[in-house]
Amino acid sequence: MTTEPSGRPPKVAVAHYCEGAGHATRMLAVVEELEAAGYDTVIAGGGPGVKFVEANGYTEYEPPDVDFVGDYQDGNLLAVLRNSAPAVYERVDRYRAWFDREVPALLVTDDISAAVAATLHGQRFVYVSHDPSGFYDTAVERAGAWVRNRLARRGAEQFLLPKVWDGAPTIPGAVEIPPMAQLATGEPADVDVLVVPSAFSVDPDELADRLEARGRSVTLVGGDDWETQESLQPFVAGADLVVCSGYSTVMECAVAGTACVVVPATSEQRGVVDALADTPGFYAADSIADVEALLDDAAPPEPRANGAARVAEVAATYLPEPDGGARADATGD
Repeated sequence: MTTEPSGRPPKVAVAHYCEGAGHATRMLAVVEELEAAGYDTVIAGGGPGVKFVEANGYTEYEPPDVDFVGDYQDGNLLAVLRNSAPAVYERVDRYRAWFDREVPALLVTDDISAAVAATLHGQRFVYVSHDPSGFYDTAVERAGAWVRNRLARRGAEQFLLPKVWDGAPTIPGAVEIPPMAQLATGEPADVDVLVVPSAFSVDPDELADRLEARGRSVTLVGGDDWETQESLQPFVAGADLVVCSGYSTVMECAVAGTACVVVPATSEQRGVVDALADTPGFYAADSIADVEALLDDAAPPEPRANGAARVAEVAATYLPEPDGGARADATGD
């Protein structure tokens, strides 16, 4: 591969999954690292994360959304076959058209639809996922995770697994990397308890009221007084305690070194909680009373390295230098 005739570096496509905003924020961290290294980027994904992408000054391509979690947990396997399966087919097809328009030198993605599209299209890609089959209890969900990981592993140049916990569960064939978070810019915000309700099993407004009744000052992401931010990282870094459900916020807490209470609502989130059981600084809660019981005893973890930088480093091994210099890829070819 070479630089474009204009002298600009090759283009890196970054695609995030569309369920929840956390996929967008973690892949924005990769965009930041790639652009800091001098590469051009384009973004795709859609879903709730679009507003965060736009808040950071980017415009992204939005293929059709897929809602596996909603179809399966709020419906059944038949709902997945009726709704999600056709949506995945269309999403893959739209991604292939996007590759034709953008002609990226490399794709970096955490979206299995983008990975399948890249494999069919002959598009080189690096895949990022934290979704081991060991997270799940049901045979259907375990099989689904196994198939997703198998498909991605077969086509990807490398499969990267960002982990906060040590040991099992893991993904065979994946390279374990540190947790991922957006770059911390500016001073940390002055926050006591930060509540980030991506898919809470409890009412976040009631949770905030109960914690404030205990004398704590609560910042509720998405609440009446909240404005969309370019990044949550200054708030996570400045908080005394974070209460969340999604793994992206868990990773942000790990990078920032902030105590974190996880209130799981989905089977994947329950798998994360189980994986974190012996990890200092991370706590599980199933109810508001559980969160209250942890208020005074939650101790912060030691800050971790930011795995987003590692993702960008791996991606760069499959690209020439931004100034046009040659670079051997990670296979040594």
